[in-house]
Amino acid sequence: MRQKFSTWLRGIPLRWRLTAWYVFLLALILAGFSAFIYFNMSRSLKQGLDAVLFSQGEQVLSSLDNENGLLRLDPELPLLPGTYFGIYDAGGKVLDTNMPGDLAAGFQVKGFTAMQPTTVEIKGVEWRILLVPVKEKGQQPCWVLVVRPVEEAEGPLDRLLLFILIAIPMTLVMAAGGGIFLARRALQPIDEIAAKARQISATDLSRRLDLPHGNDEVGHLVATLDEMLDRLDRAFQRQRQFTADASHELRTPLAVIRSEAEAALKRPHSPEEYRQALKVIRDQAIWMGNLVAKLLILARSDEQQEKLEREILNLADLVEGVTAEFQGMAEAKGLELVKVIKENVNIYGDQTRLTQLLANLLDNAIKYTPAGKVVVSLERLGKWALLVIKDTGVGIPPEHLPHIFERFYRVNKARSRAEGGFGLGLSICEWIVRAHNGKIEVESSVGQGTAFKVWLPAS
Repeated sequence: MRQKFSTWLRGIPLRWRLTAWYVFLLALILAGFSAFIYFNMSRSLKQGLDAVLFSQGEQVLSSLDNENGLLRLDPELPLLPGTYFGIYDAGGKVLDTNMPGDLAAGFQVKGFTAMQPTTVEIKGVEWRILLVPVKEKGQQPCWVLVVRPVEEAEGPLDRLLLFILIAIPMTLVMAAGGGIFLARRALQPIDEIAAKARQISATDLSRRLDLPHGNDEVGHLVATLDEMLDRLDRAFQRQRQFTADASHELRTPLAVIRSEAEAALKRPHSPEEYRQALKVIRDQAIWMGNLVAKLLILARSDEQQEKLEREILNLADLVEGVTAEFQGMAEAKGLELVKVIKENVNIYGDQTRLTQLLANLLDNAIKYTPAGKVVVSLERLGKWALLVIKDTGVGIPPEHLPHIFERFYRVNKARSRAEGGFGLGLSICEWIVRAHNGKIEVESSVGQGTAFKVWLPAS
């Protein structure tokens, strides 16, 4: 039942729910405020009625006359309209009164407390009474009872209650109309956002909401959605480009393998020719295997499925070891491989991935440096370990620097393919650095060389 009610409630349009909550809260506020006014007015009217009783009681006492041992009230005493009095002896007998009919006999003064206003009901009518003791010398104790109808206090209360019962529903009806209008106006930008969003499809994420907005909650929502669409658009573009580039890279080796196989099957060949064809097929298969392995690394990194085996590492020893492995490659090209490494630079990271990072950067530096030297430096700067691999190679033109870490991006496609490059090495390097909560930067000048700076958190 509760779940059905929740489902039904969620099916109600938001503007109606907002209006209902607004009217409900307003009803609570009005009810509380009206109750406060009603009870305070009731208390004030009763206090005013009691004050009149005390005032009239004093006036009655001051006007009493003693005639032949009997107390009488001046008949010309100017009392307020609606004020009645009765003079009673100690036994409760009426000595004098201005009350109509047998009303005076209905009051049992022996049951009342002196000087304390009380409400009693006589013949269906409520009266507010005050019993005042009278003590005259040589006279038996007696009482003066001052009476006023409660109706004079309850009449304004009844009128106030009637006004409240009429005014609150009318106010709530007008508030409901105003609430619906305000909710519609407030939610209109949401409707516009929804209408615009329906026009954006997965195949065309270039469109934006582009709605006029200010520095309010709706404006922040529109800006956030546009930023999200920008990120999705870039992600889809990268995905499409990635798929297209991967297909393009695999097309050439597959074509080579197919042509070699068809040529070998078309007519008989010598064992050496078959061996040469198989060698070409093997090389292309190895090349595709390496490409697929790197694509798998990037795909798993995108899905955050590539886990790092972190441990405390002496980055100086790691850099020393990897640099030593590339010493022969540098000497074969006539390059000088220089190491400027500070000791005891420790980080918390994955040794395998960091080795891959260094190997990729060193391989690129040596590969694209025709002559000169490659300098590998490592130092600690505050909370960071700074690794710099700088070469004196051909450099990278400025227009290529913003794209250097994109997948399958090559500054010189022909040369990179000839030397066995995929255009994925730097993308993998960027992922490795990002996975270690670091950052990688590149500085380059054409004809002067390139410097890659890797910042990693030191431990």
